[in-house]
Amino acid sequence: MTKLQTAQTATVSPSAQKMLAGFKYFNLPRFIKITPRLINRIRTQFQSGEDPIEQSLIKDGNLTTTTLALNDVTGIRITGASVNEDGPVILNIHGGGFIMGTARERTALLAATETPFPVYSVDYDLAPEAQAPQIVNQVLSFYRGLIETVGNRPIVMMGSSAGSGIAAAVVEQAHAQGLRLPAAMVLFCPALDVSGNGDSSIFNEKRDVGSAKMALRLAKAYIGANDQKSPIVSPMYGEVGDWFPATFMSTGTRDIMLSNVARFSEKLRHADVEVTAVIREGMWHGFNWEPKLPEAVETRQAAWQFIKQHVGETL
Repeated sequence: MTKLQTAQTATVSPSAQKMLAGFKYFNLPRFIKITPRLINRIRTQFQSGEDPIEQSLIKDGNLTTTTLALNDVTGIRITGASVNEDGPVILNIHGGGFIMGTARERTALLAATETPFPVYSVDYDLAPEAQAPQIVNQVLSFYRGLIETVGNRPIVMMGSSAGSGIAAAVVEQAHAQGLRLPAAMVLFCPALDVSGNGDSSIFNEKRDVGSAKMALRLAKAYIGANDQKSPIVSPMYGEVGDWFPATFMSTGTRDIMLSNVARFSEKLRHADVEVTAVIREGMWHGFNWEPKLPEAVETRQAAWQFIKQHVGETL
């Protein structure tokens, strides 16, 4: 990553300056073929770095994690010491470029730590072992089971990156099937268009922590035989109406997915859907899951306040 100029460091926190200075741009050269074996290697390496961070968050947050299955789809239930067992719940769909990550991801753990809501996080099958629409259908089945489990309690659907794209596709499918929809949506750095279209996928190349071109190559493992603009993989191109839940989205000025937030915000506004978009100065893709980064903490708190407004819960 290029050295930051004074005008850039002046507008982000000292913590962000340090992280940006230490980032190494991640890309896979075109001559490296993306195979299931390589994906498994990336997945294993990624999770080996996440495991100690997740374990620390569980310990520090005094969290309880319980494995469960809803409609034969596995996941975990995460609760903090001050959980409200009678109030709203969060359904979390983890990120990881469709090829990696688990239900125990940082975003789910932080939500259970920082709010009183039980978090139900789904462990959908990853690509390339599974593809769309199988993954969307798995999450939809889990959502059906969660509705049956919690009854009339409000459900907030939350996703990060690839998980946000799956979340939006699930809501579009749920509406088509006449299911009760979430009370609100929280989409962090959402991957709502995996076609590669969007201004930020070009101008933030080599400014973000990873390559937009590489992300598209990896996403092909999820897209499979589907068209890249099919709503099942790119919900940006799906039909939305005023039935779509009120939505909170976050991104950063360095995020390769910034255009996704700009475009989907307009799409929702045209459909008379309430939408809040938070764009953070100097932030990169997935910044929201950093436990102590000031910009991330403030963004998550804004998301939790948005949830409160739509479920009537006091944080």
